[in-house]
Amino acid sequence: MKYLGVMLLMFSGYVAAEEVYYEQDGLYRLISSKHLINEVAYKKDDRYQILVEIPTGSRQKWEVNHKSGHLEWEFKNNKPRKVKFLGYPGNYGFIPQTISGDGDALDVIVLSESAKLGDVLRVKVIGMLGYTDKGEEDNKVIALTDDGAFKKIDTIKELLLKKPNVASIVRLWFEGYKDNGKMVFMGYKNRKKTIEYIEDSHVSWSKLSH
Repeated sequence: MKYLGVMLLMFSGYVAAEEVYYEQDGLYRLISSKHLINEVAYKKDDRYQILVEIPTGSRQKWEVNHKSGHLEWEFKNNKPRKVKFLGYPGNYGFIPQTISGDGDALDVIVLSESAKLGDVLRVKVIGMLGYTDKGEEDNKVIALTDDGAFKKIDTIKELLLKKPNVASIVRLWFEGYKDNGKMVFMGYKNRKKTIEYIEDSHVSWSKLSH
């Protein structure tokens, strides 16, 4: 079975996200046409791109294998892992061609309707949630789509003022979803600092990949 992992939005001015094709390899693996970290652009025109590992509402813990670049369902205790919590409050994934403080690609949550596993979305970055996990940096970029419910919001400050309950839901979700309960909230980061963080993460990736 093959399918196209791309979000197609049919309205004026929108530039389609990058195309990635997948082939099913059993129940727990999707073979991608590109290395999902190294061969998908981190930015397209004026928008960053994210690779969806976990769609909105899902509890299935899929992630990209750093070596192969393919999507795999994470296993724990010999079973496919599901978070023991409410489903993810947004489309969760990462910005390709980045390396964050924990050594992985930079985590992103997109506050929008559910996309498909493996979709590449062009998004508007508005800010970041600062966290530590067992003492290590584990920040989460917050982004929006151009056609979603929050499309008129441009900054984390606006989200906190206009939709404070949304910001609280996302913050509390990340604080509570792990069994170890070690996610510590360190504060919100504004859009400017978040973009600087993304660009620095891309530079770090570039140094290691060349």
